[in-house]
Amino acid sequence: MIKEDGLFKIGQFTKPHGIKGEISLLTDYDISDISGNPYIVCNMDSIWVPFFIHSYRQKSNAVTLIKFEDIDSEDKVKLLTGKAAYVPLEIFSAHDNDTVNWKHLTGYTVIDDKSGEIGQVIDVDDSTLNILLKVDYKENEILIPVALITAMHQEHKTMEVSLPEGFLEI
Repeated sequence: MIKEDGLFKIGQFTKPHGIKGEISLLTDYDISDISGNPYIVCNMDSIWVPFFIHSYRQKSNAVTLIKFEDIDSEDKVKLLTGKAAYVPLEIFSAHDNDTVNWKHLTGYTVIDDKSGEIGQVIDVDDSTLNILLKVDYKENEILIPVALITAMHQEHKTMEVSLPEGFLEI
């Protein structure tokens, strides 16, 4: 069963493209970066439904045209218009971190599984393979590796992390 806290929002479906079931996905992620994940998830009447990718092509830097399996008409694909598009969170740890635009996490509140609320992400350092969240913690900037993220909650702009014991005392 697909659960929301295991998903990461990558964009929004805008409108059907043509009459053969393609749809425009507004995103700044390169779909080829997540091609090891053959599906995109949407919330359909409060149920998380996977839509399996048949093919895709870049229309522009911000728009990818996607064709899903078993969706072969404009009428069928219209059901996705306006829906947010998600992928499983774990696919990001399976790929090089430089393929993901982590800057979207700026403004998220970070909550540790032991210490509770830590602070807000004020920036992301993605200049190296070890992507770091810059978090405002008690008026000091601390760096938290994205590898420690355990869950994301897009609607509340929060993320859960599991910090090692003593991490905040350093």
